[in-house]
Amino acid sequence: MMGNGAPVGDPFQPHLEWGLKASFVGYISSLADGRIEASNGVWQAGNSLVFPASPAADVPDNEVWFNGQVSFSGHGGMMKLDLIEPRVENHDETITLTIGTATGRVAIAELTETAVSRAFGLVKTRFSAVLTESGSQLFNGQYPAGQQLEDLEVVLRG
Repeated sequence: MMGNGAPVGDPFQPHLEWGLKASFVGYISSLADGRIEASNGVWQAGNSLVFPASPAADVPDNEVWFNGQVSFSGHGGMMKLDLIEPRVENHDETITLTIGTATGRVAIAELTETAVSRAFGLVKTRFSAVLTESGSQLFNGQYPAGQQLEDLEVVLRG
């Protein structure tokens, strides 16, 4: 996905692991000028991107923050999507995945918890994810709201 030299992180540290949308990642990867670039601690695990947990002290109890950025680009810069410092937010029984943008935070996906497991002092929570209307706009409408995205997993200290 990100090519050789992608940073390798510690799977036993708190993190968010997500493959975004396999068809989108595959499309970007197939472009002659397609680029997937990770920074600020993001690494690749199989077909997923892994964002390390944020050490910020001011995180609200109903949110989990992650560091890092992944930029997807192609078509001479005409196609661009940045995933910046994702957050899982639980508000009024709705769980969303938000990302930072130039104009603020955008809910890219609505999440549904599907499994929780405990191992090695960690709690792993798996979520199914569907694209929100705001998320659809980030993809220039190529994927409609409600489109299934790749499942994601949040790993935290238990």
